[in-house]
Amino acid sequence: MKTFRVDTYNDVEAALRQNDLKQALYDEGGILMDKVLVTLHGEEHRNRRAVESQLFRRNFFRHYEKDVFPVLLDETLQQFLNSPSIDLKTLGYRIMVHLSLSFAGIDRVDGSVDEADAQHRLLIQLGQAATIGQYKGDRNAILEEISAAINEFTERFFSPSRARREALIRKFKSGELKEESLPRDILTVLLLNEARLKLPDELLVREVAFFYLAASHTSVHTLVHSANEIFSWYAKESGKAMNLANDLVLLQRFVHESMRLHPSSPEAWRRAIAPIVLKDGTEVAAGDKVVIDLETANCDASIFGPDAALFNPFRNRVSRVSPTGLSFGGGMHVCIGMNLVAGKILKKGEMVDPDNHLFGTIVMILRELLLRGMIPDPDKKAEKIENSERDIWRVFPVVFKHINCESAK
Repeated sequence: MKTFRVDTYNDVEAALRQNDLKQALYDEGGILMDKVLVTLHGEEHRNRRAVESQLFRRNFFRHYEKDVFPVLLDETLQQFLNSPSIDLKTLGYRIMVHLSLSFAGIDRVDGSVDEADAQHRLLIQLGQAATIGQYKGDRNAILEEISAAINEFTERFFSPSRARREALIRKFKSGELKEESLPRDILTVLLLNEARLKLPDELLVREVAFFYLAASHTSVHTLVHSANEIFSWYAKESGKAMNLANDLVLLQRFVHESMRLHPSSPEAWRRAIAPIVLKDGTEVAAGDKVVIDLETANCDASIFGPDAALFNPFRNRVSRVSPTGLSFGGGMHVCIGMNLVAGKILKKGEMVDPDNHLFGTIVMILRELLLRGMIPDPDKKAEKIENSERDIWRVFPVVFKHINCESAK
């Protein structure tokens, strides 16, 4: 079997839409990733996505951005932003754990710091399943840790959350409860469609855990990179960086440009399930692997201009190209929750409707942190993870000038 690489924008876009290329990035992480939405293919994938797409509609994203997320964000900041200095990556995980659990369908029992610590720990442990294929150490030890985390997640958080939703669904089916009173989350949607999907219990756990992981890791990666790009852009004018909190349209442009340069998954791996010909004419046999280089494609100068590798939130738009590039994938596996993270991505020339526009969770988080006077910690250096092929921050210390700042309501 051979391995091929595609890295120009047009070739990558075409490969992502090639139906005879099957997801292969998470093959080694089957302990958690087997048969979850992102690893499915063909009819099984279409059926699962059709069910879960019932949740991911425009009114759902508006509900979370306008009603759910502000409350969760304020609670988290009140709980953890109690020091003038903190690691932004850690704070980001604290914020996103709460949001991710909410739309995955996992209840917080008591809302305590100890409970939040456990949920954060489980997120990190479970997340190893998505990257174990690139791990060069003792995989058996990692697999044992993931297995133990799955068991704890199931017993401590998943099972009670499922039981509560099943009781509510019984009331709904008996007419005691209206449908709009049911929780709006993945677990509830899956339970409502139990007869159609016929998911075994262990797969139901994995599917919910997958959504918990996907939203958290992607969002934190984007949050830290976006903050770094903002501070770098305004390196000599920190006051202007804070002013972005009052211009959400411009702040969203900063976030989208950061997403283009720093995709949370720099590569997508696919395996051919039938002989195919790539856009550039390369013949690929069944079983061959195709590495789809999203990061390089997003810096294609023929699409984004001669300064494509540089951060520029004022970059001229190309009519058919998203300002985030291909960071959210494409084809059947385009990110189902992209509007939650990135907000509405406007078409070239489209005007913002201030009453209905969705800005996305990253913009909303950055707004609140900038209102509190967030700047890089002058006494602590930000560091990236060494010896990693991925562009990941290990720590990003920040300080706040206004810890107790009330957000604009």
